[in-house]
Amino acid sequence: MTTRRRKAWRKAIEEAGVTVYVFERPGSTAIYREVRRDDGTQDRKSLGHGDRVLALEQARELARRIAELRLTGPVRTLTLGRLFTLYFAERAPHLSAKRRSLAENMYKPYFTGHLGESFALENFSQTQVDSYVAGRRTRTIVSPKARGVSTAPRDGTVGNELRWLKSVIRWARNFRVGGRPLLTIDPLAGVQLPREKNVKRPIASEDRYTKTLKVADSVDPHGRLACMLALARFTGRRVNAIAHLRANDVYLTRDQVTRALGAAGQDERRAEHMPHGALAFREDHDKLGYFELTPLSTAGRAAIDRYFRLQPRLGDAPLFPEMRDPSTPSESITRNRADYLLRRAESVAGVPKLERGLWHAYRRLWASERKHLPDVDVSRAGGWRDLATMKQAYQQPDAATTLRVVENAPDKPSLSPTASQSADAATS
Repeated sequence: MTTRRRKAWRKAIEEAGVTVYVFERPGSTAIYREVRRDDGTQDRKSLGHGDRVLALEQARELARRIAELRLTGPVRTLTLGRLFTLYFAERAPHLSAKRRSLAENMYKPYFTGHLGESFALENFSQTQVDSYVAGRRTRTIVSPKARGVSTAPRDGTVGNELRWLKSVIRWARNFRVGGRPLLTIDPLAGVQLPREKNVKRPIASEDRYTKTLKVADSVDPHGRLACMLALARFTGRRVNAIAHLRANDVYLTRDQVTRALGAAGQDERRAEHMPHGALAFREDHDKLGYFELTPLSTAGRAAIDRYFRLQPRLGDAPLFPEMRDPSTPSESITRNRADYLLRRAESVAGVPKLERGLWHAYRRLWASERKHLPDVDVSRAGGWRDLATMKQAYQQPDAATTLRVVENAPDKPSLSPTASQSADAATS
Protein backbone atom coordinates (compact mmCIF):
# COMPACT_ATOMS: atom_id res chain seq x y z
CA MET A 1 0.00 0.00 0.00
CA THR A 2 1.42 3.35 -1.04
CA THR A 3 1.12 6.44 1.13
CA ARG A 4 -0.39 9.44 -0.60
CA ARG A 5 1.84 12.46 -0.32
CA ARG A 6 0.20 15.56 1.11
CA LYS A 7 -0.38 18.19 -1.54
CA ALA A 8 1.57 21.38 -0.89
CA TRP A 9 -0.58 24.42 -0.07
CA ARG A 10 -0.08 27.34 -2.43
CA LYS A 11 -2.30 30.29 -3.33
CA ALA A 12 -1.96 33.15 -5.80
CA ILE A 13 -3.53 36.45 -4.72
CA GLU A 14 -4.07 39.14 -7.32
CA GLU A 15 -4.94 42.74 -6.51
CA ALA A 16 -4.79 45.70 -8.92
CA GLY A 17 -2.73 43.73 -11.44
CA VAL A 18 -0.15 42.54 -8.90
CA THR A 19 0.17 38.87 -7.97
CA VAL A 20 1.52 37.70 -4.63
CA TYR A 21 2.01 33.98 -3.95
CA VAL A 22 1.71 32.45 -0.50
CA PHE A 23 2.79 28.86 0.12
CA GLU A 24 4.03 26.32 2.63
CA ARG A 25 7.47 24.79 2.26
CA PRO A 26 8.17 21.13 3.17
CA GLY A 27 9.66 20.80 6.62
CA SER A 28 8.71 24.32 7.70
CA THR A 29 5.82 25.45 9.89
CA ALA A 30 5.96 29.00 8.52
CA ILE A 31 4.16 30.32 5.44
CA TYR A 32 6.15 32.17 2.80
CA ARG A 33 5.19 34.92 0.39
CA GLU A 34 6.68 35.48 -3.04
CA VAL A 35 6.58 38.45 -5.40
CA ARG A 36 8.00 38.33 -8.92
CA ARG A 37 9.85 41.47 -9.90
CA ASP A 38 9.72 43.09 -13.33
CA ASP A 39 13.17 41.70 -14.17
CA GLY A 40 12.00 38.13 -13.54
CA THR A 41 13.73 37.67 -10.17
CA GLN A 42 11.81 36.60 -7.10
CA ASP A 43 11.46 38.32 -3.72
CA ARG A 44 10.66 35.55 -1.25
CA LYS A 45 10.30 35.97 2.52
CA SER A 46 8.84 34.08 5.46
CA LEU A 47 5.75 35.62 7.04
CA GLY A 48 6.86 34.25 10.40
CA HIS A 49 3.65 32.34 11.15
CA GLY A 50 1.57 29.41 9.90
CA ASP A 51 -1.89 31.02 9.81
CA ARG A 52 -3.29 30.57 6.29
CA VAL A 53 -6.13 33.05 6.71
CA LEU A 54 -3.78 35.76 7.98
CA ALA A 55 -1.31 34.95 5.18
CA LEU A 56 -4.00 35.54 2.53
CA GLU A 57 -4.95 38.87 4.12
CA GLN A 58 -1.31 39.97 4.20
CA ALA A 59 -0.84 38.91 0.57
CA ARG A 60 -3.80 41.05 -0.53
CA GLU A 61 -2.51 44.04 1.43
CA LEU A 62 0.99 43.62 0.00
CA ALA A 63 -0.36 43.39 -3.56
CA ARG A 64 -2.37 46.59 -3.08
CA ARG A 65 0.62 48.46 -1.68
CA ILE A 66 2.95 47.27 -4.46
CA ALA A 67 0.41 48.46 -7.01
CA GLU A 68 0.32 51.83 -5.26
CA LEU A 69 4.13 52.03 -5.32
CA ARG A 70 4.20 51.32 -9.05
CA LEU A 71 1.81 54.19 -9.62
CA THR A 72 3.87 56.63 -7.55
CA GLY A 73 7.07 55.87 -9.49
CA PRO A 74 10.70 55.34 -8.39
CA VAL A 75 12.14 56.64 -5.18
CA ARG A 76 13.39 60.21 -5.44
CA THR A 77 12.15 62.32 -2.57
CA LEU A 78 10.79 60.15 0.19
CA THR A 79 7.34 61.32 1.24
CA LEU A 80 5.36 60.38 4.30
CA GLY A 81 2.87 58.51 2.14
CA ARG A 82 5.54 56.43 0.44
CA LEU A 83 7.36 55.79 3.71
CA PHE A 84 4.24 54.35 5.33
CA THR A 85 3.31 52.39 2.20
CA LEU A 86 6.66 50.59 2.28
CA TYR A 87 6.66 50.23 6.05
CA PHE A 88 3.27 48.51 6.15
CA ALA A 89 4.17 46.32 3.18
CA GLU A 90 7.57 45.18 4.44
CA ARG A 91 7.83 45.70 8.19
CA ALA A 92 4.32 45.66 9.66
CA PRO A 93 3.54 42.02 8.73
CA HIS A 94 6.31 40.94 11.11
CA LEU A 95 4.95 42.94 14.07
CA SER A 96 2.64 41.50 16.68
CA ALA A 97 -1.06 42.01 16.03
CA LYS A 98 -1.25 44.56 18.85
CA ARG A 99 1.68 46.66 17.62
CA ARG A 100 0.47 46.48 14.02
CA SER A 101 -2.99 47.67 15.08
CA LEU A 102 -1.51 50.58 17.06
CA ALA A 103 0.57 51.62 14.05
CA GLU A 104 -2.38 51.46 11.67
CA ASN A 105 -4.52 53.57 14.01
CA MET A 106 -1.78 56.15 14.39
CA TYR A 107 -0.17 57.02 11.07
CA LYS A 108 -3.16 58.37 9.11
CA PRO A 109 -4.96 60.59 11.64
CA TYR A 110 -1.78 61.75 13.36
CA PHE A 111 0.94 62.18 10.73
CA THR A 112 -0.28 61.99 7.14
CA GLY A 113 -3.50 63.67 8.26
CA HIS A 114 -1.51 66.59 9.70
CA LEU A 115 1.40 66.98 7.28
CA GLY A 116 -0.08 65.30 4.19
CA GLU A 117 1.06 62.21 2.31
CA SER A 118 3.15 64.30 -0.09
CA PHE A 119 5.22 65.89 2.69
CA ALA A 120 8.94 65.31 2.02
CA LEU A 121 10.75 63.83 4.99
CA GLU A 122 13.92 65.73 4.17
CA ASN A 123 12.04 68.90 5.20
CA PHE A 124 11.09 67.54 8.62
CA SER A 125 12.42 69.79 11.39
CA GLN A 126 11.68 71.16 14.85
CA THR A 127 9.02 73.37 13.26
CA GLN A 128 6.94 70.35 12.22
CA VAL A 129 7.42 68.71 15.62
CA ASP A 130 6.29 71.86 17.45
CA SER A 131 3.32 72.18 15.10
CA TYR A 132 2.35 68.57 15.76
CA VAL A 133 2.68 68.95 19.53
CA ALA A 134 0.53 72.10 19.47
CA GLY A 135 -2.09 70.31 17.39
CA ARG A 136 -2.27 67.40 19.82
CA ARG A 137 -2.47 69.71 22.84
CA THR A 138 -5.33 71.73 21.32
CA ARG A 139 -6.96 68.54 19.98
CA THR A 140 -6.98 69.75 16.38
CA ILE A 141 -5.06 66.53 15.67
CA VAL A 142 -7.06 63.64 17.05
CA SER A 143 -7.75 60.00 16.27
CA PRO A 144 -11.33 59.16 15.23
CA LYS A 145 -11.43 56.73 18.16
CA ALA A 146 -10.73 59.58 20.61
CA ARG A 147 -13.24 62.14 19.39
CA GLY A 148 -15.36 61.69 22.50
CA VAL A 149 -12.40 62.38 24.80
CA SER A 150 -12.36 65.97 26.04
CA THR A 151 -8.91 66.08 27.66
CA ALA A 152 -5.72 66.69 25.72
CA PRO A 153 -3.07 63.94 25.73
CA ARG A 154 -0.17 64.28 28.14
CA ASP A 155 3.30 65.22 26.92
CA GLY A 156 4.48 61.67 27.48
CA THR A 157 1.79 60.32 25.14
CA VAL A 158 2.64 62.85 22.40
CA GLY A 159 6.34 62.14 22.81
CA ASN A 160 5.73 58.39 22.42
CA GLU A 161 3.80 59.04 19.19
CA LEU A 162 6.75 60.96 17.77
CA ARG A 163 9.17 58.31 18.98
CA TRP A 164 7.13 55.76 17.04
CA LEU A 165 7.60 57.90 13.92
CA LYS A 166 11.31 57.99 14.75
CA SER A 167 11.38 54.18 14.84
CA VAL A 168 9.77 54.07 11.37
CA ILE A 169 12.41 56.49 10.09
CA ARG A 170 15.14 54.34 11.64
CA TRP A 171 13.71 51.33 9.77
CA ALA A 172 13.73 53.35 6.52
CA ARG A 173 17.43 54.15 6.94
CA ASN A 174 18.22 50.42 7.11
CA PHE A 175 15.80 49.31 4.36
CA ARG A 176 17.21 49.15 0.84
CA VAL A 177 15.49 49.74 -2.49
CA GLY A 178 17.53 48.96 -5.57
CA GLY A 179 20.58 48.40 -3.39
CA ARG A 180 20.36 51.86 -1.80
CA PRO A 181 19.00 52.98 1.59
CA LEU A 182 15.44 54.21 1.39
CA LEU A 183 16.43 57.20 3.52
CA THR A 184 20.00 58.47 3.80
CA ILE A 185 19.48 61.09 6.54
CA ASP A 186 17.78 61.17 9.91
CA PRO A 187 15.40 64.14 9.74
CA LEU A 188 14.71 63.86 13.47
CA ALA A 189 18.38 64.09 14.49
CA GLY A 190 18.75 66.90 17.01
CA VAL A 191 15.01 67.50 17.22
CA GLN A 192 13.63 67.90 20.75
CA LEU A 193 10.64 65.69 21.52
CA PRO A 194 8.25 66.42 24.41
CA ARG A 195 8.74 64.44 27.60
CA GLU A 196 6.52 64.05 30.61
CA LYS A 197 7.85 66.19 33.46
CA ASN A 198 5.52 64.88 36.16
CA VAL A 199 5.31 61.20 35.33
CA LYS A 200 2.60 59.27 37.13
CA ARG A 201 3.99 55.92 38.22
CA PRO A 202 2.00 55.03 41.34
CA ILE A 203 3.19 52.34 43.67
CA ALA A 204 0.91 50.01 45.63
CA SER A 205 1.15 49.64 49.40
CA GLU A 206 1.08 46.55 51.56
CA ASP A 207 -2.16 47.82 53.09
CA ARG A 208 -3.77 48.05 49.64
CA TYR A 209 -2.62 44.51 48.86
CA THR A 210 -3.92 43.06 52.14
CA LYS A 211 -7.33 44.72 51.87
CA THR A 212 -7.79 43.82 48.20
CA LEU A 213 -6.68 40.21 48.73
CA LYS A 214 -9.17 39.87 51.58
CA VAL A 215 -12.14 40.47 49.24
CA ALA A 216 -10.67 38.86 46.10
CA ASP A 217 -12.61 35.60 46.45
CA SER A 218 -15.90 37.45 46.82
CA VAL A 219 -15.27 39.09 43.45
CA ASP A 220 -13.85 35.97 41.79
CA PRO A 221 -14.97 32.77 43.58
CA HIS A 222 -12.76 30.70 41.25
CA GLY A 223 -9.69 31.94 43.13
CA ARG A 224 -7.96 33.29 40.02
CA LEU A 225 -7.81 36.91 41.16
CA ALA A 226 -6.41 36.06 44.61
CA CYS A 227 -3.64 33.93 43.10
CA MET A 228 -2.81 36.38 40.30
CA LEU A 229 -2.68 39.25 42.79
CA ALA A 230 -0.35 37.27 45.05
CA LEU A 231 1.93 36.41 42.12
CA ALA A 232 1.99 40.05 41.02
CA ARG A 233 2.92 41.00 44.59
CA PHE A 234 5.56 38.33 45.15
CA THR A 235 7.09 37.80 41.69
CA GLY A 236 7.03 41.36 40.33
CA ARG A 237 6.01 40.03 36.92
CA ARG A 238 3.78 41.74 34.36
CA VAL A 239 0.12 40.79 34.50
CA ASN A 240 0.16 39.56 30.89
CA ALA A 241 2.92 37.07 31.70
CA ILE A 242 1.03 35.89 34.80
CA ALA A 243 -2.30 35.61 32.98
CA HIS A 244 -0.81 33.37 30.29
CA LEU A 245 0.82 30.87 32.64
CA ARG A 246 -0.10 27.23 31.91
CA ALA A 247 -0.47 24.52 34.53
CA ASN A 248 2.72 22.86 33.30
CA ASP A 249 4.63 26.12 33.80
CA VAL A 250 4.43 25.50 37.56
CA TYR A 251 7.18 23.32 39.05
CA LEU A 252 6.68 22.43 42.70
CA THR A 253 9.28 19.72 43.41
CA ARG A 254 13.05 19.68 43.22
CA ASP A 255 12.93 16.98 40.54
CA GLN A 256 10.49 18.99 38.39
CA VAL A 257 12.65 22.11 38.64
CA THR A 258 15.82 20.18 37.76
CA ARG A 259 14.21 18.62 34.68
CA ALA A 260 12.81 22.01 33.61
CA LEU A 261 16.24 23.61 33.85
CA GLY A 262 17.77 20.81 31.84
CA ALA A 263 15.09 21.03 29.15
CA ALA A 264 15.74 24.78 28.89
CA GLY A 265 19.50 24.22 28.54
CA GLN A 266 20.21 25.97 31.83
CA ASP A 267 22.41 25.08 34.80
CA GLU A 268 20.62 22.32 36.72
CA ARG A 269 22.40 23.39 39.93
CA ARG A 270 20.10 26.41 40.07
CA ALA A 271 17.47 24.03 41.47
CA GLU A 272 19.34 24.13 44.79
CA HIS A 273 18.25 27.75 45.11
CA MET A 274 14.61 27.12 44.24
CA PRO A 275 13.42 25.40 47.44
CA HIS A 276 9.78 26.46 47.01
CA GLY A 277 9.50 25.60 43.32
CA ALA A 278 9.59 27.78 40.24
CA LEU A 279 7.48 29.34 37.51
CA ALA A 280 8.36 29.22 33.82
CA PHE A 281 7.53 32.49 32.07
CA ARG A 282 7.42 31.68 28.36
CA GLU A 283 8.90 33.88 25.69
CA ASP A 284 5.58 33.98 23.82
CA HIS A 285 4.08 36.25 26.46
CA ASP A 286 7.16 38.07 27.66
CA LYS A 287 7.25 41.69 26.52
CA LEU A 288 10.86 41.29 25.35
CA GLY A 289 10.49 37.70 24.13
CA TYR A 290 12.68 35.99 26.76
CA PHE A 291 12.14 32.67 28.55
CA GLU A 292 12.89 32.65 32.26
CA LEU A 293 12.54 30.10 35.05
CA THR A 294 11.99 32.12 38.23
CA PRO A 295 12.06 30.82 41.83
CA LEU A 296 8.89 31.00 43.88
CA SER A 297 9.01 32.74 47.24
CA THR A 298 7.41 31.25 50.33
CA ALA A 299 4.36 33.51 49.92
CA GLY A 300 4.14 32.83 46.19
CA ARG A 301 4.22 29.06 46.80
CA ALA A 302 1.48 29.37 49.43
CA ALA A 303 -0.72 31.21 46.94
CA ILE A 304 -0.15 28.53 44.28
CA ASP A 305 -0.90 25.69 46.75
CA ARG A 306 -4.13 27.37 47.83
CA TYR A 307 -5.20 27.93 44.23
CA PHE A 308 -4.53 24.30 43.26
CA ARG A 309 -6.70 23.16 46.15
CA LEU A 310 -9.54 25.29 44.74
CA GLN A 311 -8.83 24.71 41.05
CA PRO A 312 -6.73 21.61 40.29
CA ARG A 313 -5.02 22.18 36.93
CA LEU A 314 -2.97 19.73 34.89
CA GLY A 315 -0.94 19.64 31.69
CA ASP A 316 -1.10 22.39 29.11
CA ALA A 317 -4.35 23.82 30.47
CA PRO A 318 -4.31 27.55 31.26
CA LEU A 319 -3.50 28.19 34.90
CA PHE A 320 -6.03 31.05 34.92
CA PRO A 321 -8.75 30.20 32.37
CA GLU A 322 -11.18 32.80 31.04
CA MET A 323 -14.22 30.71 32.18
CA ARG A 324 -16.83 33.06 30.69
CA ASP A 325 -17.19 30.96 27.51
CA PRO A 326 -17.50 27.17 28.10
CA SER A 327 -16.72 26.55 24.41
CA THR A 328 -13.15 27.85 24.83
CA PRO A 329 -11.77 26.02 27.91
CA SER A 330 -8.21 26.38 26.65
CA GLU A 331 -8.28 30.18 26.60
CA SER A 332 -6.36 32.10 29.27
CA ILE A 333 -7.98 34.97 31.10
CA THR A 334 -7.75 38.18 29.08
CA ARG A 335 -5.98 41.30 30.28
CA ASN A 336 -9.25 43.23 30.18
CA ARG A 337 -10.97 40.64 32.35
CA ALA A 338 -8.10 40.62 34.86
CA ASP A 339 -8.19 44.42 35.01
CA TYR A 340 -11.94 44.38 35.57
CA LEU A 341 -11.70 41.88 38.44
CA LEU A 342 -8.95 43.86 40.18
CA ARG A 343 -10.86 47.13 39.86
CA ARG A 344 -13.96 45.46 41.29
CA ALA A 345 -11.99 44.07 44.22
CA GLU A 346 -10.41 47.44 44.97
CA SER A 347 -13.85 49.04 44.91
CA VAL A 348 -15.27 46.41 47.27
CA ALA A 349 -12.24 46.77 49.55
CA GLY A 350 -12.76 50.53 49.68
CA VAL A 351 -9.17 51.41 48.80
CA PRO A 352 -8.69 54.69 46.90
CA LYS A 353 -8.18 54.52 43.15
CA LEU A 354 -4.58 54.84 41.99
CA GLU A 355 -4.45 57.19 39.02
CA ARG A 356 -2.75 55.38 36.12
CA GLY A 357 -2.00 52.43 38.35
CA LEU A 358 -3.39 48.89 38.59
CA TRP A 359 -1.28 45.72 38.25
CA HIS A 360 1.89 47.65 37.47
CA ALA A 361 1.69 49.36 40.86
CA TYR A 362 2.59 46.00 42.45
CA ARG A 363 5.48 45.53 40.03
CA ARG A 364 6.86 48.87 41.20
CA LEU A 365 6.34 47.89 44.84
CA TRP A 366 8.23 44.64 44.30
CA ALA A 367 11.14 46.41 42.59
CA SER A 368 11.31 49.24 45.14
CA GLU A 369 11.42 46.84 48.08
CA ARG A 370 14.57 45.32 46.57
CA LYS A 371 16.63 48.46 46.01
CA HIS A 372 19.19 47.23 48.53
CA LEU A 373 19.85 44.03 46.54
CA PRO A 374 22.18 43.69 43.52
CA ASP A 375 20.58 45.19 40.42
CA VAL A 376 21.47 42.27 38.16
CA ASP A 377 19.67 39.80 40.42
CA VAL A 378 16.59 41.99 40.86
CA SER A 379 16.28 42.51 37.11
CA ARG A 380 16.70 38.78 36.45
CA ALA A 381 14.03 37.77 38.95
CA GLY A 382 11.57 40.44 37.83
CA GLY A 383 11.99 40.00 34.10
CA TRP A 384 13.87 43.19 33.22
CA ARG A 385 16.69 43.14 30.66
CA ASP A 386 17.56 46.81 30.95
CA LEU A 387 18.84 47.95 34.33
CA ALA A 388 18.24 51.62 33.48
CA THR A 389 14.55 50.96 32.78
CA MET A 390 14.12 49.07 36.03
CA LYS A 391 15.80 51.76 38.11
CA GLN A 392 14.21 54.73 36.34
CA ALA A 393 10.64 53.51 35.81
CA TYR A 394 10.08 50.97 38.60
CA GLN A 395 12.33 51.46 41.61
CA GLN A 396 11.12 54.53 43.45
CA PRO A 397 12.35 56.57 46.41
CA ASP A 398 10.59 55.85 49.69
CA ALA A 399 9.97 58.15 52.62
CA ALA A 400 12.01 56.17 55.16
CA THR A 401 15.12 56.03 52.98
CA THR A 402 14.73 59.68 51.99
CA LEU A 403 14.71 60.62 55.68
CA ARG A 404 17.86 58.58 56.30
CA VAL A 405 19.51 60.44 53.41
CA VAL A 406 18.49 63.80 54.86
CA GLU A 407 19.70 62.83 58.31
CA ASN A 408 22.80 61.04 56.91
CA ALA A 409 21.76 58.22 59.21
CA PRO A 410 22.47 54.44 59.24
CA ASP A 411 19.84 51.85 58.36
CA LYS A 412 17.67 52.68 61.36
CA PRO A 413 16.38 56.27 61.30
CA SER A 414 18.24 58.12 64.04
CA LEU A 415 20.20 61.33 64.44
CA SER A 416 23.92 61.13 63.86
CA PRO A 417 26.21 62.29 66.77
CA THR A 418 26.90 65.57 64.98
CA ALA A 419 23.23 66.17 64.43
CA SER A 420 22.43 65.27 68.05
CA GLN A 421 24.97 67.78 69.33
CA SER A 422 23.50 70.45 67.06
CA ALA A 423 20.03 69.65 68.31
CA ASP A 424 21.15 69.86 71.94
CA ALA A 425 22.87 73.14 71.26
CA ALA A 426 19.77 74.53 69.62
CA THR A 427 17.62 73.73 72.65
CA SER A 428 20.03 74.99 75.32
